[in-house]
Amino acid sequence: MKQLLIATTNRHKLKEIAAIFNECGVSDWELISLDAFPGYQPPDEDGDTFAANARIKAVSAAQMSGLTTLADDSGLSVASLGGAPGVRSARYADTPGQTHDDAANRRKLLAELRQTPPGQRQAAFVCAAVLATPDGAVTCLEGRCEGEIAAAERGSGGFGYDCLFYLPQLDKTMAELSEEEKNSLSHRGAAMRQIAALLREPANSLR
Repeated sequence: MKQLLIATTNRHKLKEIAAIFNECGVSDWELISLDAFPGYQPPDEDGDTFAANARIKAVSAAQMSGLTTLADDSGLSVASLGGAPGVRSARYADTPGQTHDDAANRRKLLAELRQTPPGQRQAAFVCAAVLATPDGAVTCLEGRCEGEIAAAERGSGGFGYDCLFYLPQLDKTMAELSEEEKNSLSHRGAAMRQIAALLREPANSLR
């Protein structure tokens, strides 16, 4: 069985990817995370797009490990905020010398949108997924999920901004979905199903 390095130590993300690959019939790849390489120092994610950051992570980890590597960079883009938080989604509330967390990021987002009325709170989750091989081949794919930012948190599932990301067609936030529902609709699910199709191809260049 071939090994696929998932360039993350985030267990939530690893679990989501494994579930999507299983659903898509990806059975001949063993998924391992960066936890298998405790001495590895990830590069700075200093790209100005999700795709650029995913590429930085995938290429670096593939060169370090000698394994085909999958990395993704994802986040929230809010139309009325000019696309923010964007690539700073995980660090939205950070200030110099002080690192915040998911709850602080959500509080800042709600504060920024306090004067934005319903109907003008459109947002999208975006995921750029990059496959990189040790010999330098790189493939980048993107998934999106359109929705709105709720006025208050709802639901206990998921992580990050899930409890604020409202899906009008379901009258639920992302945090109120089952794992199966989320994987079928989410930006990461859309991107990873495209990756899964590549991994299933018998005559690809992946090692």
